[in-house]
This record gives sequence, structure tokens and C-alpha cells, in this order.
Amino acid sequence: MAAQPITVPFVSFRPMERELDADLRAAFARVLDNSWYIEGKEDAAFEAAFADYCGAKYCVGCGNGLDALVLILKALGIGPGDEVIVPSNTFIATVLAISYAGATPVFVEPLLASYNIDPARIEAAITEKTKAIMAVHLYGQCADMDPILAIAHAHGLKVVEDAAQAHGATYKGRRAGSLGDAAGFSFYPGKNLGALGDAGCVTTNDPALAEQIRALGNYGSDYKYHHIYKGQNSRLDEMQAAFLAAKLPHLDAMNAQRRAIAARYFA
Repeated sequence: MAAQPITVPFVSFRPMERELDADLRAAFARVLDNSWYIEGKEDAAFEAAFADYCGAKYCVGCGNGLDALVLILKALGIGPGDEVIVPSNTFIATVLAISYAGATPVFVEPLLASYNIDPARIEAAITEKTKAIMAVHLYGQCADMDPILAIAHAHGLKVVEDAAQAHGATYKGRRAGSLGDAAGFSFYPGKNLGALGDAGCVTTNDPALAEQIRALGNYGSDYKYHHIYKGQNSRLDEMQAAFLAAKLPHLDAMNAQRRAIAARYFA
């Protein structure tokens, strides 16, 4: 008798959502009862918690991971005529962010061992137009940040982390999101820390950069009806912030479970 094929889903939301059912429903009810849906206390609470989790001083919520990267580049003053070094095998959102900012992506090949950018190839790609290196932490593995940061320092470049699927990943004891000048996170539902919709954030240790990113994502407004930048509309809504805050305390355990499941395929 022929063996029947087995379909293994890449990710299944239902078991996780059932496990956290009470917390997620409580988060939904809390936001609904409060009747405040954008830039409220849920957003502020999640931003503080996620910054602390990453070991960063600041977290600014936004609409999605692509917007997070665009906002970082705009706040760093990177635009037309500038170049940003990026791994050649990254997801399209990384490159779209560079092009949306008006800059030009310059591709560098990855290391075969990690699939992350090869630091040894970066300097050959630097020109007088280069303004930043965008290190992408692919598949939950942090890029080799020490040589990247050393190269950036030697050439006066900014380092942006595209945290990809690296929510909770560490590099020499430090978490992704605290390693460069700023980091962009996506909370797409399939990510390690996923919203029940779409969402994103930026983490940074630079207070001025965090303030500018927050303003750029709120129509360029530093306070209500006072617009100092040509901004955009990209804000983390209260419902998604509440859901993410409910999931965050379980992130390390969920990451460990993912690693255990992945290990079965290599046994």
C-alpha cells in the first residue's frame, strides 16, 4: 500500500492563538472598552516593553516592517544620490525601503554558512556615495555585526538592522534591535512575534532619531497639527499593540519551541 503524503504547514496560528486565547481576548476587550485606537496607552506600554526586551532605549511603533525601514532611512537623511549596501539575497522589502527613500541599493553576496551578508566583501562595495550598511538578520540568525560595525565606523557609515525573523535573536549576548544605529522589525502574523494583522516598529538608542521617526510616521508632526517634516501615515494601532504585548512574554518560549521543531528535521 502506497504511503499517504503528509502536509506539514509552514506555520499554524491556531494552536498558539488557542494557547493564548484568554490573554488575546482580554487585550481585545480592553482596547474596545477604552475606545482609544491609535497612539494610546497600549502602544506606549508595548513600545516600552519591546525596547526593554531588545535592550534598546527606544521603540517606535509603525504600520509594518517596510515602513519601519523607510522611516529609518528618511530620518538618517538618506535619499536620492545615496547608496546603501545590502545583502543580495534579502527579501524584496529591504530593497524597496531603500528605493522608496530615493537611494540606490548596492548588493553584496552572503556567507554560505549563515546566508547573511559577508563582511569581507563589504569594503569593495563602498563608494563616496555610500551612506549606510543594511545588515539583514535572515532566518533568525544575526549578521556578523562586529566587523560590519568596524567597517561602518572606519568609513563614517550608518548601520541599519533589518531584523527580519530575528525577534529575540542574540549576537554575543546582545539582542537584535540593539546592535546598530536603528533596527526595523516586522510583526507580520507569521513572524516570531506576530500581530493579528500587520504592524512594525523601530528600535534605537538615539533619542533624537526616535523622536524624528515618530514624527515622520505621524504625518511629519511632532505634536498635534504642527508638521515639521514631509511625513507619512504609519502608526501602530492600539489593538495590534495590545495583542503584541500579550504575546511578548511568551516569545522566548515560542522561539525555543520553533527551534525544537526545526531540530526534528535534522535528526
